[in-house]
Amino acid sequence: MTSTDTDTPSAEAPRTEPGVTRRRALRTAAGALGALAVGSLAEVGGAGEAQAAEQALPEGYRGNMSDLKHVVVLMQENRSFDHYLGQLPGARGHHDKQVLRFQDGTDVFQQRAADGTIVTPAASTDTWSDDHSFYGANEGRWNTWVKDKGEKCMWYYTPDHMPWMYSLAAQYTVCDMNFCSLHGPTIPNRYYLMTGTANGETSNAGQNDYSRTWPTVPEQLEQAGINWRVYCDNSGNGVGGSLQSGFIGEYGCNVTNSFKAFDPRIASEEDLAPGTGRIWKANSFIYSGATTPNDDSEENLDAVLRDLIAACEPGAEHPLPEVSWVVMPAAWSEHPNFDTVHGERYMDKVLRILQSNEEIWNHTLVIITYDENDGKFDHVLPPRPEPGTPGEFSGSTPLGFGPRVPMLLVSPWTRGGHVVSEVFDHTSIVRFLETWAAYLGKPFTCPNITDWRRSIAGDLTSALDFAHPRPGRVEIADPVDGTPPTFPPGGLTPRGLSFHPHATLVEDRTAGTVTASMTLTGGPEGKAVSLQVFPDKYREFSNTPFTVSASRPRRYIWDTTETDGRYAFSIYGPDGFLRSFAGRLTPAGETDTAIPVVDVDLVTGRRPTVRFILRNAGRRPVHYTLTANDYAGGTRRYTVPGGTSAVVDWPTEHGYYDVVLTDGSGAGWTQRYAGRVATV
Repeated sequence: MTSTDTDTPSAEAPRTEPGVTRRRALRTAAGALGALAVGSLAEVGGAGEAQAAEQALPEGYRGNMSDLKHVVVLMQENRSFDHYLGQLPGARGHHDKQVLRFQDGTDVFQQRAADGTIVTPAASTDTWSDDHSFYGANEGRWNTWVKDKGEKCMWYYTPDHMPWMYSLAAQYTVCDMNFCSLHGPTIPNRYYLMTGTANGETSNAGQNDYSRTWPTVPEQLEQAGINWRVYCDNSGNGVGGSLQSGFIGEYGCNVTNSFKAFDPRIASEEDLAPGTGRIWKANSFIYSGATTPNDDSEENLDAVLRDLIAACEPGAEHPLPEVSWVVMPAAWSEHPNFDTVHGERYMDKVLRILQSNEEIWNHTLVIITYDENDGKFDHVLPPRPEPGTPGEFSGSTPLGFGPRVPMLLVSPWTRGGHVVSEVFDHTSIVRFLETWAAYLGKPFTCPNITDWRRSIAGDLTSALDFAHPRPGRVEIADPVDGTPPTFPPGGLTPRGLSFHPHATLVEDRTAGTVTASMTLTGGPEGKAVSLQVFPDKYREFSNTPFTVSASRPRRYIWDTTETDGRYAFSIYGPDGFLRSFAGRLTPAGETDTAIPVVDVDLVTGRRPTVRFILRNAGRRPVHYTLTANDYAGGTRRYTVPGGTSAVVDWPTEHGYYDVVLTDGSGAGWTQRYAGRVATV
């Protein structure tokens, strides 16, 4: 074997602001020292206590999940991740290189209009709304955004347009694999947030009519002995008469009043009682009146958030409970009918209210997220259930997941400018409440979340470091006239994960087939990932999803006898996972040639690596070239004589890798391996 080594990075230019690449974006320290392993209750509590014992904790902290006293959920309206945070350094945005490619040589950022012209993401400062009805994304092909939604769906905002949002992201934690639960509109996605399901509903029809009967999370919290409350303004006009414009009301987004359990017309006096009654806690009273003033003044914010303000005052009659949901009026909502600045002002006000009480602020997790994408483009393929998955289809169309939406976690345990890339959706918030409740000895389990969704979406614990709290206030850019932050080299710091998917290729030259074996290593019990296979040539472009777990590896078989001995397909998964395999199967018995065969292991440890075993099953030498498409590794060349092999340990950047292999034959053999090795 002979080899040469050069440190030549990929020449492909990133899609982002000058000077920021995905490679640079992940060059910072890996995964926050002490970041909790994802999933199990033992890890959340025990690991944190062990690590906290090694350091001096701030006063009032024990270094575990018991330090969390309040969870506040603030869900805004209708924005995709790329639309808002596509320019965020260190997150998977417009500079992403591990993306879906189409058979014509374009990629997911190059969407074709009906006339065939290519439309790419473009910065804008306009206010616009797109079609956000229930959508199958061309059966998961992800290639008809402009045809179905119009060119404006590709527009996005820059940091200059959203200084508050980028400033908050720079100082706390962003979840860049967070998806809306359903590829559709607001209300069913909010049902997932409040109940773990939309029970098959895919539209906003019949909202706020007190008719639904399946169990809700507030009811379960009540039964578990956990106090809760919905904070919103109840201005409106009778049953179903929510206000759809203006700076008062709740835009129809307090979906407790879609459920019979919260119907004040049939409630008992106990259910109506201030401080303890479920109707009072849900603020699900019939819409009536009009709060004043109805404008964008500070006085209006004080009025529509009056109950939250009162709850955060020392000695409050009705203090902030353990779990809160904050629901905004229409013009403060960030719905694309309205502007972003008012939404940032509203969110800033909520944070300032919580910060006004130091004891509350230092023991609270604020979850800021968005209900759906409004038809706005996002480039990352969402997890997709296999046909027949119980509870996950409307007819032949998957209910979800929908596109990514922003999620920011604001707390003492998420400070520092981090990005976490485990898959989440709205039910992850419910799952986090389950995990926290169990830790506190008040367990409940939401019965509405499907088994598939539980396996795919995490419970947020991989994003929080309870062992290393950082209490206190931070300065966030003013929403109106602030300036965006200057990020350090590399941008956000990635949190580590305890699991990784993998896929390798095996050729059966006798049968004429190639088989991709897909596996998952690590993670909590029951963890799974959604991997999706697309033909790159020779077959119709389509999406074949597989749900892969440690206990259930999967296989994708390509019969080359149907494609003249050739194959070409790619496998896509979360957090930049990608495998591409292409070549021509050498017939059995033909050995007087070079036959490349590659085995690959993902090696965990202090310095995660990708171990390639480069084999040659033929008699003529194989001239392998390994080239980093992204991250570390440069370019390396190895000549492997017939019947021999060579071992290559490929470096990673905080577990991330992206390397392309060719065999020098010019016959089209190529393999690509991208993803992340577990670092926790």
